[in-house]
Amino acid sequence: MIRNKKGFTLVELLAVIVILAIILAIAVPGISNMIDNSKKSAFEADAKMIITGLEYQNLEASLGQATAVTIKDLNADELKKLGANPANYEIVSVVALSPMKLCIETSSNSKFGTQKALITKATVDHNASLNCETYSE
Repeated sequence: MIRNKKGFTLVELLAVIVILAIILAIAVPGISNMIDNSKKSAFEADAKMIITGLEYQNLEASLGQATAVTIKDLNADELKKLGANPANYEIVSVVALSPMKLCIETSSNSKFGTQKALITKATVDHNASLNCETYSE
């Protein structure tokens, strides 16, 4: 009696499922780390863009074409003028002028996730215990 085998056995299907589960268990944590790192990088780039805008504003002020930047919290309109989306930020405070230093906090529902940092053009200090309200007016 000749038997025609069509399809896969239960053991073969289970083997494939186990292999796929192992691959997913290895890949998922790596992917979530990539997402967190990309949010952190986007946050840092956006913050440095804000600093560049403030430095440009100071340059214009030295030519008499704008108001100089002072140590203060930036409001939504000021953030929009600098090219940032105010909805992504809870607090943006200018804490030093030379070099320009910002204290920035974002909320968990921003595109960056929850971030806190003291930022200059050259350095980013992500400090979990940082509280920008201590710098706020």
